[in-house]
Order: sequence, then structure tokens, then C-alpha cells
Amino acid sequence: MNYKIIVTVLMFFTAASCEATQLEELTSSLQNWLNDQQRVPEHFSFSNGVLVANKSLLSGGEIHFKAKGNTCISYAPHRYFDKHTLTIAKALFSECQVLLTNTKHRNSRDAYGKLIDFGKYKNSSSNAFILAYSSTVESFSIYQIHGFAKEKRTTEQGRKADIILSEGHVFASKRTLNIAQCLNNTLGINALVYGRDVHELGGTHNVLNSLAPVNSQFFHIELSRELREQLITNNQLLKQFSLCLIS
Repeated sequence: MNYKIIVTVLMFFTAASCEATQLEELTSSLQNWLNDQQRVPEHFSFSNGVLVANKSLLSGGEIHFKAKGNTCISYAPHRYFDKHTLTIAKALFSECQVLLTNTKHRNSRDAYGKLIDFGKYKNSSSNAFILAYSSTVESFSIYQIHGFAKEKRTTEQGRKADIILSEGHVFASKRTLNIAQCLNNTLGINALVYGRDVHELGGTHNVLNSLAPVNSQFFHIELSRELREQLITNNQLLKQFSLCLIS
């Protein structure tokens, strides 16, 4: 019997069990906070409607919430890596109730050696809040904002894209198609739909593909560097971008 293999397997299942428990506990504490914002959750500080994870929460994270607004979540999971995505997500937050973002770089690791990449990391404050929020609303949308470089794309379609929209898989709903049409018509850009117009950057490995609640709709939004720079310098363009998403 190979005891090293047994020990490795046991360590894996122990870590997975601990992570699941931590996510459940964090979700529960955030549900309590949504019901009573005087009850600041453990591992967070709270000021002016913003929860910020302290050092005791390995995943880190920042949660903005307001009582009024559309039932949607604006989400910048890579604020340090995908330049300007947090600024763009904050603009979208003017329409939504929630803004989520990371406070640790995507190349940081937790106590188990796992990368704290909020696009893939299950045991995060953002995921816990999404699960908690789902119990307070009938339905909601999650708009996850990413950035890409055209010159790094592997297909001609990808190199020509300004935006690549998906729902984390190759099948696009009518709503995604409508968003793409709105962006193309009103912004005068090249917004492509993953699975129909382009076959890269579809968010197919994103953790929300399996974790997003059944009463939510997940939109994976990739923005080219050129478009991100245009959006942050043109308020009218940024406003129209937001309106196309939530319409």
C-alpha cells in the first residue's frame, strides 16, 4: 500500500471539506448582514456601504452594496491585472445594487497553495456574497468584467473584437444577442458573441459556471485594451455601455 498516496488523498479531501465549510459560514454571515447591516460579518470592516476583507480572510475581497438599484452585480475580479476594469465596473454599479472586486492579486495563493484568482477560486468572499444575495431577490444578473489584448488572440475574429460576450458556454441566450446588438449599434464597435462569432475567451472555466445560483444569469464580458481606454475617458460612451448591459 502506498501511504504517500493515501496521505495525499486524505489531505485533498480534508482541504475540500474545510473550504466548503468556510464558504457556507461566510455565506451565512453575509446573509445576516444583508438583513441587518449593523451586524458586520467576521473578517470584514464596514464603512459607507462597503465591506472590505481584513487579513483574517485569506481570499480578500471588497463588497459594495446599496439598497436601491437594479438587481444586478457588477464584478471586476482582476482589478490589478485587467487595467481599468474596476473603473468600468464602478460605472456599471451606478445602475446595480452590488459591486464586487478583489483585493489580492490573482497570482496570490491561499494556505493550501491555490491561486486566489476570483474567476476560478471557489472559496471567495465574492462567491459567498453572490450566494447570500440570491436569497434576497427573485432574480438577478452578474456582469463580470475582464480585459484582453487583441495582439494576444489566437484567431482572426479575436484580434478584431472589441468585446467578447458569453454566458460561460457556447450557447448564447436571446438576451446576450440583444446586448451585443445594442453595443454594436450604439457604441459603433465590434461586439462578438462567443460560440457564434468567435471561439476564444468564452469564460468556459469560470467558477460561476457551476456556482452561480439558479435565479441568476451570468455574463462574462471581455473588453479589449483599446475599448477600456475609450470607456474611461468618455463618460457618455461608458454610460451607454452600462445601459446596453442592463436593458
